[in-house]
Amino acid sequence: MEVERCSGTIISIPFDHHHTSGLYYHAPDHEDHVEYRPAILRLHGILGNFLEEARESPPGDLGRVGYSSLILNTLLANLGLFYGFGIFDDAMSQIDAACDFLRGVGFKKIVILGHGMGSCMAVRYAALRSDPSKYHDIAGVIALATPYSMPETVRRRWERFGSEPSYDEVYGRARCVSRPGPGEEPAGDRTIVVKRAHGDSLRPEHTDIYTLKTWWALAGPEAEGAMTYRHIGEVRVPVLLIHALRDEFIEQREFEDLGRIARAAGNGDVTLHCLDTVHTFEGKYRELGEIVVRWLNDRFGRPGPEPPGMQR
Repeated sequence: MEVERCSGTIISIPFDHHHTSGLYYHAPDHEDHVEYRPAILRLHGILGNFLEEARESPPGDLGRVGYSSLILNTLLANLGLFYGFGIFDDAMSQIDAACDFLRGVGFKKIVILGHGMGSCMAVRYAALRSDPSKYHDIAGVIALATPYSMPETVRRRWERFGSEPSYDEVYGRARCVSRPGPGEEPAGDRTIVVKRAHGDSLRPEHTDIYTLKTWWALAGPEAEGAMTYRHIGEVRVPVLLIHALRDEFIEQREFEDLGRIARAAGNGDVTLHCLDTVHTFEGKYRELGEIVVRWLNDRFGRPGPEPPGMQR
């Protein structure tokens, strides 16, 4: 597979009968780094990598210290949740395609990094691909601002701000589409707009948009794929969990409980860090990058340049 050797290249990866897009950052300093350093596969939050500040977060800077990265737009990115094709578990085979791309470039190890919803996907994927005889190159998970369970996080947030419609009202509508009762005809999927989902105003930034099917698969009470606590105990590779102490959505107990579950399940390499910042890690990008690079350097081969090289 031919890849342009430069930083920040937009790529297109075949996926089933479609293509998925991503931003590929190739480390410019060591041509042989693909042999001994992992590539970092980043899974976006809900906005996707073309709407998030991808260059302000660690993957965009990792190339400066010798780590290539691929920031992937999955089915849930951008408008996927709005138009009905952003089904949480369906994204797993799309992540497979991204890993195949990195293998084709020549990487021998892959670390999955996610933020928010992306960290739920990262844990879920690593749990599903935990068989070392088949997936020996899946080498680590970095999970930033990770919900204990997306359904619980969404329910708690909607109840906090008095969403319109309520969580239970949306559940009733979504059940008729995704899991109708005996004798019921399945209802048609449709887009829903939830006001006061992220704040106490009617402004667009406080609004959630899904279809009933995408909500059911990500935030409904039976969305097991997005319940991180059910899967993190099946992850056998090193795990780095990083929590924002002033996170508006994720409570510290969720972060601590996930670490406890992973360790209790027998994972001997689970690292927890906290930073005094908000959910987006705004103002702490340098510190976040330092934690990530030190963790990577400690586990994956030759030491690289010092983390301060990751300054914005």
